[in-house]
Amino acid sequence: MLGSVRDHASFNSYRRHFLYPLCALMAVAGIIIVALLVWLTVNADAQEAAREAELARLVVSSRLDFMLRNQSDYATWDDSVAKLVLSIDPDWASGNIGPYLFRTQGYEHSFVIDGHDRTIYASDRGVAARVNPFALMGPTLTRALAELRQKPIGEDHRRSGLFRVGDQLAAFSIAAIVPDPGKVRLPPGPASYLLLVDILTPQQLASLGTERRLPTLHFTGDPVTKPNVPGSVVLRSADGRPLGHLRWAVQLPGTALRDRCLLPLGILLLAMVLIGSRVLRRCRLAVEQTDAAMRQSAADAQEARFALEDLKRARADATMADAAAREKLEVIVRDVRHENNELNRRLAATRDAALIDAKEQLEAKLSPLLDAMQGQARTLTAASELVRDQGRGLEQLVEVATKAATETERCLGELTPRAAAFADAGREIEAEARTALIEVQRASDDGEEVQTSIAALSSTLDEIGSIVGGIDQVSRQTNLLALNASIEAARCGAAGAGFAVVAGEVKALADHTADLTRQVTDQLHNLLRRTADTSGAARTVASALARTERAAEVITAVVRQQVQGASSIRQSIDAVADESRGTTTAVANARAAIAAGLHAADRMDEVATDLTTALSSLNDDIALFLRQSRAA
Repeated sequence: MLGSVRDHASFNSYRRHFLYPLCALMAVAGIIIVALLVWLTVNADAQEAAREAELARLVVSSRLDFMLRNQSDYATWDDSVAKLVLSIDPDWASGNIGPYLFRTQGYEHSFVIDGHDRTIYASDRGVAARVNPFALMGPTLTRALAELRQKPIGEDHRRSGLFRVGDQLAAFSIAAIVPDPGKVRLPPGPASYLLLVDILTPQQLASLGTERRLPTLHFTGDPVTKPNVPGSVVLRSADGRPLGHLRWAVQLPGTALRDRCLLPLGILLLAMVLIGSRVLRRCRLAVEQTDAAMRQSAADAQEARFALEDLKRARADATMADAAAREKLEVIVRDVRHENNELNRRLAATRDAALIDAKEQLEAKLSPLLDAMQGQARTLTAASELVRDQGRGLEQLVEVATKAATETERCLGELTPRAAAFADAGREIEAEARTALIEVQRASDDGEEVQTSIAALSSTLDEIGSIVGGIDQVSRQTNLLALNASIEAARCGAAGAGFAVVAGEVKALADHTADLTRQVTDQLHNLLRRTADTSGAARTVASALARTERAAEVITAVVRQQVQGASSIRQSIDAVADESRGTTTAVANARAAIAAGLHAADRMDEVATDLTTALSSLNDDIALFLRQSRAA
């Protein structure tokens, strides 16, 4: 039940700290990448459209500027003043202005207008002709002349502009004819003007557009203005009236780039999803391995504690059994000593009683014969009494030895099974100690496996740290991209305000991603520290198990020595039993010898009975012997 709760908690932690943040990060990153791609491509299309519009305007403005520069070569010239103002020379004008400019510059019309707005020279393409410039240009020419006539006379003043000739666009430039380098003087009165007209045909516009990479540039006479239409520029006259539109085929590099990037972007997003799923799988596997390692470590620690408690209980039982056996042996030794003392006391009492009884019986038997045997038995009496005394002493000693041997055999009979039981208990303790030693060694091996698992977990966490580092690198690159986007938006000015907002959002999202990455890194560092603590605890448990193993080996050796000691005690008891049986046999032999000696003494007594003359002396000797025996 506890394991399932821990697994559920680990799964919730995994979803909260890994699954949801990473999915959100990948979704936001995908949205940002797609939005950024769309924004960049749309902006690229808009910039390209603005650039093309500027190039289209530049086509017209550069043509007008070119015409104004040509004016300095023909209107500001002493020969022009001499041939066109002071006097009219049509041949010179045809050779240097009208047909010449048509052939060299493509100007369809050239006009010379005097101070009274009269056309004194006109050309149409390559020939001189009667063409009214006011009818050709209308109010545009009148307004330009009015502006120029307001300027001081004799100075170089120019004007240029656009007008329509039917459905075609035309450009003009007009300048006052002034002397240069001043060898010829202007006549008094209003200034004369040189007017150049260039009708921009579709071929010419296409040629000019090709130079600006606008090969489909053309003019349409639609006066209706439609602002901000891609591929179109409104052309206006000098007074601001719309003349029509310059149109061209719009190039869309952003759209083309977007079309080319859709497939790689989809592949990139799919790769991000696959990488994210792999990262999540590795993270979940690491979490599961960590939980399993922690559970295994807890189980191993619990098993080690149980084994240590069993070992302590076995050690306490062995100590108690040893103390009980020692106490029991001491009690047996005290009992044997007490029984020996009691046997000695009884032996002394029996000896005294036997001496008194023997004296009384001897006096009762020998008193009638003492008088007849005193002389004959004096010599034999001493020997007989000496033999008898020694026989009695030996008999008493034999009796005591017999009883002691019998008691010793009885005690040995009691000690033998006890020693055997003690040896068997020692062997059982030794077997239990060996079992405990094997369990401790197995727990030590399990501790080494736990350390190996913790090392593998640390390696897995390092790999997760590398993956998180890669995510952090991606967020930094996103931040750098947002910074570059902000710089580009600042360069664009007001047109890049929206781009700056998106760049700010991207930068904020990158910062948030970096914060999440740092949090994940902190969690990994905490997990690494916990793994290091777990590894230290496992090493501590392994060290404790090693000490427990050594202690178990010492206990096994001590118990083995105790078993060997018990076996030695049993062997000693068996040897003592054998010696006791040998002693019993020797006592039986001594008893037979004593019986033979007593028989000889009896025969000597029979001889002594014949020696009645020595009975008195024998009586005295007997009394002395009895007194000496009591004193002994």
